[in-house]
Amino acid sequence: MVQTLYLSPEGGGSGTSWDDPAPLSQLATALDQASDGVLVGFPPNRDSPWFWDDTQAEALIAGTADRRFQLVFGQRVNSNGVEPAPRGHPPLLRRRRQPFPTQTRPDPTGKPFMVLKDPTYIDVSGPVYEGSGAQGMFRLSGDGNSLGFTGLHARMAGRVLDTEPGTRLTDLTIRDSSGYGLIRGFGRFHDLSDARFERLDLDAAGIDGGGTRVCQMIAVGKGQNLVFDGVHMRRAANLLDVEERGSTYVQGDGVVLEEETSNATFIDCHARDFGDAGFDMKCDGIRFERCSVAGCKYGVRVWRDNPANELLLCHISAPHPRPQNSAACIWLGGQVTMRDCVLHTLPDSAAIRFGKGHDTETRVATMIGGSIDTSAGGALLAGEPGTLVLQNVRLNGEPVTGEAIWTGAGLEWR
Repeated sequence: MVQTLYLSPEGGGSGTSWDDPAPLSQLATALDQASDGVLVGFPPNRDSPWFWDDTQAEALIAGTADRRFQLVFGQRVNSNGVEPAPRGHPPLLRRRRQPFPTQTRPDPTGKPFMVLKDPTYIDVSGPVYEGSGAQGMFRLSGDGNSLGFTGLHARMAGRVLDTEPGTRLTDLTIRDSSGYGLIRGFGRFHDLSDARFERLDLDAAGIDGGGTRVCQMIAVGKGQNLVFDGVHMRRAANLLDVEERGSTYVQGDGVVLEEETSNATFIDCHARDFGDAGFDMKCDGIRFERCSVAGCKYGVRVWRDNPANELLLCHISAPHPRPQNSAACIWLGGQVTMRDCVLHTLPDSAAIRFGKGHDTETRVATMIGGSIDTSAGGALLAGEPGTLVLQNVRLNGEPVTGEAIWTGAGLEWR
């Protein structure tokens, strides 16, 4: 077994160096033969992508804590090196398909570029690419541990990362990556714990996959200890054919954490222009710090009755109602404490809308400091019965301390 193999679109040799690279079509064989890593290098002056239309490799890869396996896509920089291409670089890889995804009703079907089975101690860097189906550019299966992805830059993709049902991942880091034209989202994880998402720029570009192909930028079904730091997301509203899902509910979300997740932290994360929620949190225990949401139906949806649920220095504004869909800065089905936050409504919306959560019928929002502005239109409270506790909050410019009780039909003050 060799330590490192070198692959290139123009290759035709043994893959022992850039002087004799193997063809990129031998990726599956290279992953099986290399002990330390595989470098996929493109000439610096190459201006056309390498086209693919079927899964190129299904590999069982495992490094060690001392010798992590490296899979790098980028430009050749010297006799034995490769440097990941920057975000604005022409695509190195492009999925071969006709027609190319359109702005409405795109077809995000198709196989992934690569399937990683039981991946352990692996670092993937790059590529810059165009086109992948909803199963992702990379699909992960089995039990994975200690994984790193960086420099993934996708355009017009169904998803970038996906996991097969039953897959369990721990110690995952994804950083310094981007997506434009993300039809179903950036990543879907069935079971994920001890993970970090850092410095991601994710844009659905207003592409509407319809009510049966909804966009969730990052979705986690189960897991714990999740950190999101510097994640920016925008422009996904699934309005077409919404009734095919059985209701008129408009979809399109930023981060979605389902019921079996717990302990999530968001720092400097921002969501804009989503058909549903910027952050849909069924997670048991959430903390937001210096985050913002604007132009979404709901800014943050808080479902659980956990006293640790907290928003600190967050700004949520311009909730955007859709036909037969109400809007609010905060949707609350449990309890949350907001410290020094700003809620700013527009007509036909509310600062806080109470709803039916998973583990309580007592809905309480506590706001300490900060401000609520409904002067442009909209209500203070709406929805199911609930309570808003105000401590030194400026309500339309006036300092207020007290309790606002929403009965479900009207507002009472204490």
